[in-house]
Amino acid sequence: MCGINGFAIPKLARARGASSDMSILERMNQRSFHRGPDEGGAVELGFAALGMRRLSIQDIARAAQPMQSEDARFTLVYNGELYDINGLRRDLEARGARFKTHSDTEVLLRAWIADGEDCLPRLEGMFGFAIADRREGTLWLARDFVGIKPLYYWIGPDGLLVFSSEISSLLEHPGVPRRLDHASLEQLLVDRHLADPWTLLEGVRQLLPGHVLRWRDGVVSVRRFRELGLSQPRAFASDAEAIEELRGVLDASVRSQLVADVPVGVFLSGGIDSSTVAAFAARHTPQPLQSFSVGFARKSYDESSLAREVAQHLGTVHREVRVEDAQFEVAMLDRLLDHLGQPLADPSAIPTWIVSKLAAEHVKVVLSGDGGDEFFGGYDHMFWAARVRKVAERAPRMLRRAGSAVLAGVAPHAPARWADRARRARKGLELSLLGSDEQFRSMRSLWPETELGGVLARERAGMDLRESYPGDLRELESLPVEEATMAMLARTFLPGAILPKVDRMSMAASLEVRVPLLDSRVIDCALRMPLSMKIRGGVGKHVLREAGRPLLPASVYSHKKQGFSIPLFDWFNAEFWELAHSLYSPNSRATPLFRPGVVQEVQSGARAAQARPGVVSETSAATRAWMLVMVARWLERMEVAL
Repeated sequence: MCGINGFAIPKLARARGASSDMSILERMNQRSFHRGPDEGGAVELGFAALGMRRLSIQDIARAAQPMQSEDARFTLVYNGELYDINGLRRDLEARGARFKTHSDTEVLLRAWIADGEDCLPRLEGMFGFAIADRREGTLWLARDFVGIKPLYYWIGPDGLLVFSSEISSLLEHPGVPRRLDHASLEQLLVDRHLADPWTLLEGVRQLLPGHVLRWRDGVVSVRRFRELGLSQPRAFASDAEAIEELRGVLDASVRSQLVADVPVGVFLSGGIDSSTVAAFAARHTPQPLQSFSVGFARKSYDESSLAREVAQHLGTVHREVRVEDAQFEVAMLDRLLDHLGQPLADPSAIPTWIVSKLAAEHVKVVLSGDGGDEFFGGYDHMFWAARVRKVAERAPRMLRRAGSAVLAGVAPHAPARWADRARRARKGLELSLLGSDEQFRSMRSLWPETELGGVLARERAGMDLRESYPGDLRELESLPVEEATMAMLARTFLPGAILPKVDRMSMAASLEVRVPLLDSRVIDCALRMPLSMKIRGGVGKHVLREAGRPLLPASVYSHKKQGFSIPLFDWFNAEFWELAHSLYSPNSRATPLFRPGVVQEVQSGARAAQARPGVVSETSAATRAWMLVMVARWLERMEVAL
């Protein structure tokens, strides 16, 4: 795993005196040091400069980057891992390639030399890379089809291209402007995260998953080379057939992702996904597998006892870090923002960082269970969407609208035990009045899109889901609502929130995370399953559960799913509230963004909810307060202009 950086300068700019300033590249590399503390490198190519920081995983001694072809025509900087490369390597050798290392980096370089962009669909793994052709003066950027690895870029008005694995490193280039993208801010306030390709910085984009960008003398083209598909024609006649194939591809995926020249462990939460990955991994490690988990003081967030039970059952060497007394610190928030590059409302970034630091003390690579919810049906959003559709089919629209209005007046005054039911009923009726794509966005909204006009001080930029969704929404209309919801999550929430959180927080600790459930073979198997094999009796991930059942204790399957997060109100202290107030003082950078009274209302509501733990509004109230602090602190930390 690495951090890659670089830029390319068009001929006209070079004729006017622009050159590859290697001191800029060195600053970008230094800002990426945590992504690759083992070694670094940089090369100047005349029209471009490429650099990287390397976390050495395979062929440690010989696979340094940037890696060049013998004639120095092609130069590669690469972040990621390719799996099952032996077949591709044998094919290249049969065509005359001769290898000097055992690294996947050299396989990628020689595949590109042989086939150019046509090699991309054959690459199995996670990656974000840049490759330059000195003879043609061309630079390509490419990213894996799921979006596991990051790759940001900015294109200047004169055709200058700057790219990096992280936003903070990208901003080390003085040409990249630091201006707020107001349309993306709206998306962030609604969705809690930003879907690719958007970022909070005007003009800075993330390359979409499965896409390749071609730059030549300032002219840029982007095309898709591989798509994250939707449901495929059904291929399984029975549960037994689907379970057998899934076990086979899970075993192959995990086995291929255990390959490394350094120690490999697993994140183990005790849930279905991470436990299944750990169970298959334990079958293929000659020494006891090392596992890592994080525990919390509040029982409703804590699954550490279950993780310990799974670890004991599998015979892993288990280590646990607890955050019993974790308290907010401004320094921690600053480091969090530096690594994330932009605000993310998901507070589970904090425990992800904490457990990554623990794992990095013992291994260089871990496997995680991310991806199971999106492809096997583990989120409550799907069940919500299905219930909403039933409501819409049974009750007239006028009656639903009236019921929503009544509940809006009742819920705030209802006793605590009824307030949650009233809120959920109102939410369901409101959702039933929306189209399917709008329902998806509203189910998770932090601020409903309809309320943004009363939140933001300036006129709305008008970003809607159709603009931010990477694909054609019409292709979802023919799917069952649960499958359409899973597809939306896989194309937006997974690469926009889950995977960035895991990548940035693990790399902050110089730890590589691999995701076997996002192997293309596992995804393909999941997409060929009928919905009934994923959701059975109102419970998701049916076939995934059965695939791992013989290997795991029964308690894994009787345990109710818990989200991996941190109880924010337990973390908020006087230092947090003092910062929250100061960030929105009259002369603060963020204050002009919001209408008068909005920030105070959010903070007052959050503090009131904090004083009454367990109330319905706790989660949303805390997350809103957390989001406003992150946005304001990020604006100051990155010196972003409004």
